[in-house]
Amino acid sequence: MTCPYSEPNCASDIATDSARCLCGRAVKRCAYCGTRNRAFANYCRACGIALPASIANWSGYRGGPRRLGVHDAPFTSECVTRPVDLRLRLGDQCRSLLGHDGHVIAISSSGVVEIADPMRARSVCRFQAQGPMTAEPCISGGTLYLAARGQVSAYALAAMTLETPRVRPLWQVPLSGTPIHALTPAGDRLYVTVASADWREVHVIEHERARLLHAAPKVSWIAADSEGSRAVFFAEEDGRVTLHAVGEQVAAQTVALPSLRDHPIALLGNTIFGIFGDAQRLYRIDAATGGIEEPLDEDTQFFALTHDGDEWDRDSVCIDSRGILFSRARVRDSFAQHERASRGSPVIVQGCAVAVGMEDGRVFVYDIAQLPRHEIWRLGDAPITALASFDAYIVAGNKEGIVEVRELLAKGGAQ
Repeated sequence: MTCPYSEPNCASDIATDSARCLCGRAVKRCAYCGTRNRAFANYCRACGIALPASIANWSGYRGGPRRLGVHDAPFTSECVTRPVDLRLRLGDQCRSLLGHDGHVIAISSSGVVEIADPMRARSVCRFQAQGPMTAEPCISGGTLYLAARGQVSAYALAAMTLETPRVRPLWQVPLSGTPIHALTPAGDRLYVTVASADWREVHVIEHERARLLHAAPKVSWIAADSEGSRAVFFAEEDGRVTLHAVGEQVAAQTVALPSLRDHPIALLGNTIFGIFGDAQRLYRIDAATGGIEEPLDEDTQFFALTHDGDEWDRDSVCIDSRGILFSRARVRDSFAQHERASRGSPVIVQGCAVAVGMEDGRVFVYDIAQLPRHEIWRLGDAPITALASFDAYIVAGNKEGIVEVRELLAKGGAQ
């Protein structure tokens, strides 16, 4: 079988389970026929079978459409980190970080997009999209979706792995307003929240056309399930909060919750997690009925959740005004008076580590096996503005546009 990247001196004769070709590039193996395919491919080049996305990807803000803040690929041993010889300079604030098929995708606020391969420590493609970026991007089906004022654009990622990368939008959909929050893929649909001066609208993009789903003075972030069959969001008008669930049909029901907060909600199975009210309490909510299943901690600023399948395993990491709380271990690490966690935190690498970006330019990497012990990783003095974890990596970006990568290694495996 020839190299999927058509390298003339590479025969692609590698172990069945290898994630790399002999030329060093990332490959995706077809589970049906065993053929190796290039990164970001949607279908096998030999048999045409669809290639599913890896659970090791970080496909959107907080990890993906469920917004759990957890990297699902299992790590079962105690971990340490090692610097990777890759440092990107975007030129202005790092707005977002994604990880897909062995590559990190870094996006700046002005619209610079850079794709790099941490294992080969090299940049693969860099281009300027229309900016500024006003909503968090996402990847779905090998396509990168970007949002700027008045539009959403789609780019094919596979074409960017060519020897001469090909960069051009697949399509651009105009919107009458500014996209905010995060783009949310669900099956063949892409959900986007659009803001005007005093109004918020939820649109769905299908077949390169946008249609309005709902409008209200206040709308929450959107979350979607892993199967892509349902998306959920909350709206608030005249002091009343309603839950909207969108699948084959749209269902709306009033819920007994206080006012919305501007923080991502999370969807896990049939349960929604979200922060509501002036007390900033985290709630667990039935996604089918809108009933409050459990009020959790007050003063919650950021949170991330682990899970067992589609069920919450009762473990979480919450950041409040005092510090960070690891719920299962019942361990708290208090921050100093001047220390503040930054957006995107925390990121859980299940069974291994928790990463927290700080406003002073540091990243704390906690060892789950020995809490609250942690490494300190400093990118500089500028605030951390984006965090992600994919494959065996943690990636951080800061306000100055510096992006660095750390590799996770089992203790004893670091050199």
